[in-house]
Amino acid sequence: MSYLTPYAVSRPASVRPGRRGARVDEQMLLNRPAFDGGAHVRVFVEDTSNRKLRRRRLPSPRLKLRIADCVNEINLEFSLDSAELRENSLYKIRTLVEALERFRAGLAAEAELRAPRELGPVGTSSCGLERPGYLDLQVRGFESRAGATLR
Repeated sequence: MSYLTPYAVSRPASVRPGRRGARVDEQMLLNRPAFDGGAHVRVFVEDTSNRKLRRRRLPSPRLKLRIADCVNEINLEFSLDSAELRENSLYKIRTLVEALERFRAGLAAEAELRAPRELGPVGTSSCGLERPGYLDLQVRGFESRAGATLR
């Protein structure tokens, strides 16, 4: 689930590393430390490559995607047990990622609009140059680090 990492801050060293037998096993905090109230994303995808057939049944990996804020928590269900369920699970996560990307673009645009408003009316400096928006550099810097562009 590494495609969710642009939406989260870096994982602190205190979070336990991934377990053996897991393709993905991470918990990422969603807020900066000063704002942390427990909001996080927890992702887990079991690696079944070493599991054997039991009673002629294919191994079904444990899959976990939990998104929590300070009060609420959602657990999304995914399954790979049939072709239709695999297709639906991939569709579900693709749709979620696309929605998050659109939300990020809208949030960044509103943040860029909000910052100059907090500073008051846009004026000119003594050189006659217009003052840039407060978040112009921050938002554009984020875009280049994340490899995404705002639409």
